[in-house]
Amino acid sequence: MNDLNFYYLEHTTPPHAWLLELYGLRKKVFADRLSWKVNVRNGIELDEYDTDQTVYIVGTRNGLPLASLRLINTLKPYMLEGPFQDFFDYKPPKNCLIAESSRFFVDKIRSRALGLANMPLTEMLLLSMHNYAVSVGVKSIITVVSRAMARIVRTAGWQYNILASGETSEGEKLLLLDMPVTCQNHQQLLVGITKKFPIPYAEISHWPLPVVVN
Repeated sequence: MNDLNFYYLEHTTPPHAWLLELYGLRKKVFADRLSWKVNVRNGIELDEYDTDQTVYIVGTRNGLPLASLRLINTLKPYMLEGPFQDFFDYKPPKNCLIAESSRFFVDKIRSRALGLANMPLTEMLLLSMHNYAVSVGVKSIITVVSRAMARIVRTAGWQYNILASGETSEGEKLLLLDMPVTCQNHQQLLVGITKKFPIPYAEISHWPLPVVVN
């Protein structure tokens, strides 16, 4: 476990090396495997929400990124106000206590290659997001997910409210979730992780770690 860690970092110019790696992984996951209509250029996936207002949670092994999500406070421009707005009959909130999560992924191919196929990486990424939200005073996280992803989140232990349901132009069913940041959800995420992989709380309670940019 000593070589597996989760970090948080901000978008910078020029971007941190991990971010360049993540943008390439996002292209493979969202464009190549899931066939999402995303902006791809020069082998990376990058859009207008990757700005200095964005915080990334990054899972790495031996310094190699393999999982990530991005968080944007809803006081800033975020995806529910933009490309997701037409999917739901719901007014996007503007509240400093609410952040939006997007581009959530665990690269299964890379994690298997690194010997982490049985590691609860999705649950660890969710725990890291919850811990970060607590550290900055965010009380709730909203996110747009498929029904399958919603089941994964609930199974991991994060109980949520469904704010709205909708679908894409291609007919894919989507849910808008409100994920409260609570002691109960924190505890349930920990229980979900330890059920799949016995690990001392002290080893994961400090996640995500800050990235020091020289």
